[in-house]
Amino acid sequence: MYFMKVSINTAVFLDQMNAGHSQYDVLQELIGKPIDNVEVRGEFFQPASQEAELDKISELAHQNNWGLYYSIPEALFNDGELNPHLTDYIALAKKTGIQNLKISLGDYGALTEDTKQLLMQIPTNDVAISVENEPNEHGEVPKIFNFLDTTNGHFGYTFDSGNWYWIDQDPQAAMDQLSSKITVFHLKNIKDRDTTMLDDGDTDWQRLTKKVPAGVPVFLEYNIPSAKLLDQEITKVNELL
Repeated sequence: MYFMKVSINTAVFLDQMNAGHSQYDVLQELIGKPIDNVEVRGEFFQPASQEAELDKISELAHQNNWGLYYSIPEALFNDGELNPHLTDYIALAKKTGIQNLKISLGDYGALTEDTKQLLMQIPTNDVAISVENEPNEHGEVPKIFNFLDTTNGHFGYTFDSGNWYWIDQDPQAAMDQLSSKITVFHLKNIKDRDTTMLDDGDTDWQRLTKKVPAGVPVFLEYNIPSAKLLDQEITKVNELL
């Protein structure tokens, strides 16, 4: 029997990346740690070197048996218009072995039959695409639920446990309504609209995480300022999983 382990979004290395280290650099620090997947973030690549760095990251993931995920720093919809760059991201993902592209949902306006048809034509078999709840009005539960329900499982859903605080929503209540739709879980804790270590925020993160459907990857996605703290947070979540 395979026991799930926690996964890591490169946001945990925010201090180092802000200091100029690349995502390939910081991911080396995860070698040998008990993790399942890594998720890189589009905003931390230099456009000129992104593909070359992603190739190296892909090889690193392969060597360490990590699944590779990618966070797109854009929205699927802008003022009701579908993001024209999506096909480029899908091509990039296929080339570099990315399993899942995460993108904010954005403002989809009215989901007309034409829009729905366009959405269903987006290929999601080889590369999964998951939409995420944003920390604004586009991330409210009814909007997320309506989109996922209308597209009937064609898209995954990344539940971000922290973003609810920016729209004054309770993550536990959101989980109760959306748990059946979740395909990726971004775990973080929040106090005064700032991220904290897991045990220091306002969310009962253990109770929340226990409601995540079996088999859904649980990603740490918040700045963790030291290797020692990172090991402690990894251990906490692995003990729960």
